[in-house]
Amino acid sequence: MASVAYWGRLGKSSICQALDTMERERDVVLWTSMLAVYGRNGDFEKVIELFKEMLREGISPDGVAFVTVISACGHTGHVKLGIQYFKSMVLDYGLEPGPEYYSCIVDLLCRAGELKRAWKMVTEMTHKENGSYSVSMWGALLNACYEFGNIELGKFAARKALEMDPHNVRIYVLLSNVYAKFGMWDEIEQLRELMKETGLKKDVGCSWIEITS
Repeated sequence: MASVAYWGRLGKSSICQALDTMERERDVVLWTSMLAVYGRNGDFEKVIELFKEMLREGISPDGVAFVTVISACGHTGHVKLGIQYFKSMVLDYGLEPGPEYYSCIVDLLCRAGELKRAWKMVTEMTHKENGSYSVSMWGALLNACYEFGNIELGKFAARKALEMDPHNVRIYVLLSNVYAKFGMWDEIEQLRELMKETGLKKDVGCSWIEITS
């Protein structure tokens, strides 16, 4: 009854405006849901294509839609496009980027081998955010150092991540992957000892044999 009374108090033009707003909000949910489905299925080019169509239709993307499309840009190597969407999110749509958005950008840069740019962004974000997202960003940079063979930056990223979360086993395993790739067996043994001293056990999903083989 309350909702009926509410609509009854609105004039005809107000009702049209309200219905139009509701329709657009519904459309945003539908579009965002479609983006998420394509993203989960790994069809990242389709995510980007659908996002562009969403914009052409005049639908204002929400934060979830931007995270999805920026992540898709990272998986497909569209670095400039991903950064363009990130800037547009702030400047054109007035959305405030949280740590998860910066994590997407860091991941995008890392996948493209833009390690210096990623390092700069992580460093800037570390001063603003002091939580799990910062650790995950250092982890993404560390993983990229493994992929692109940057040992020194990888060690630096691992140290920064462990300063924030000394008991993060995943960081130890990622760093050991970097060492193993270049045959640094002494360093791997030192990591094992360090983990024992801090009372850590390796992730059951990760094998030291796989890492050191």
